[in-house]
Amino acid sequence: MPGGPDSKAREHIPALDGLRGVAILLVIPHNADVFSNSAPWLWPMALLAHAGWIGVQLFFVLSGFLITRNLLASRGDSHYLRSFYARRALRIFPLYFLTLFVGLVLLPQLLTYSRGALVSHQHQVWLWTFTSNWTQPFGADVSGFSHFWSLAVEEQFYLVWPFVVLLVAGKRLLWTCGALVLIALLFRAFMQKSGAAPDMIYMFTVCRMDALAMGAAMAVVSLSAPAMQWITGHSRTVLAVAFGVLLAVAVYSHSYSAFDPHTLVLGQTLLAAAFALLVVSAGSIPPGTFGHAFRRLLEMGWLRRVGRYSFAMYVFHLPLTNAFGTPIHEALAFAGSATPLLYALSFILLSFLAGMASYHLLEKHFLALKRLVP
Repeated sequence: MPGGPDSKAREHIPALDGLRGVAILLVIPHNADVFSNSAPWLWPMALLAHAGWIGVQLFFVLSGFLITRNLLASRGDSHYLRSFYARRALRIFPLYFLTLFVGLVLLPQLLTYSRGALVSHQHQVWLWTFTSNWTQPFGADVSGFSHFWSLAVEEQFYLVWPFVVLLVAGKRLLWTCGALVLIALLFRAFMQKSGAAPDMIYMFTVCRMDALAMGAAMAVVSLSAPAMQWITGHSRTVLAVAFGVLLAVAVYSHSYSAFDPHTLVLGQTLLAAAFALLVVSAGSIPPGTFGHAFRRLLEMGWLRRVGRYSFAMYVFHLPLTNAFGTPIHEALAFAGSATPLLYALSFILLSFLAGMASYHLLEKHFLALKRLVP
């Protein structure tokens, strides 16, 4: 039905492209890891880089939201599962597996890798099978690809979630999402109490389900006209709560220290809740209201473009850092105390250029094949 829930679920929300851009711009400086002993005047950037891992949490919430909206839009179709998995494969697999092939198969035959890097390649099977988040905390890390754990979490979510949405919808799906949030929180608390390594709590899929589930819950809310009317009419309150929670979690978790016990348990859930509020409200803030400037910022062309290339930027940023980090850091030594800042900006730019090239030379051609999928 035109204008019904299905068509609404298929609507593109420009502000969410901007949120993707924000997420990747948080992650890259964090993984650049150059602000530990930076000059005092760089403390704002050092603080932002320290907290940059929260961009991954934002990616999880966005994934839960967008994937669930798409699934709800096609829930009654006869090709529901086939269409979903085909479209996900076209989006993820070409770039992901090509990157693994080049980095782990082709380049080791052409370049001289360090002994440590070559030894780490013995764990690559976990990358090829999207299971590295379960093995990496036990030392099965692959040099240059340690960030792929989050892609493994998302792929495992994609594997199961279509069946959940198929079985339950509406309020039952909301209750399911609520149960998953509680399970993730309790699981992390139990692991923390049992002395589990922080990496395990940080990377295990069940421990990150609250972010994905909160995004999914907001997808259900976003398709309810009365709920969205309330959110639109109370955008000031919703945004104030979201940013208030973000500030409170920053204090509670010692400036978003990733492996702080407060962060690993309750902090992650509160962070996901704040991001879920931003995601569901970002595209519906009406003009002339409190927060409309925030929506306009997210819809700026340059930030949306960063969001468009964010998947490839995420894939490439750590291999680029491993390959060119040392020579670029040495080349920027002339900048003195500003070197860490220029270094982080350099890798944001390099990742953006690599992401743009990847999108236009590879990804968009596979994305065009989605038209062949019902």
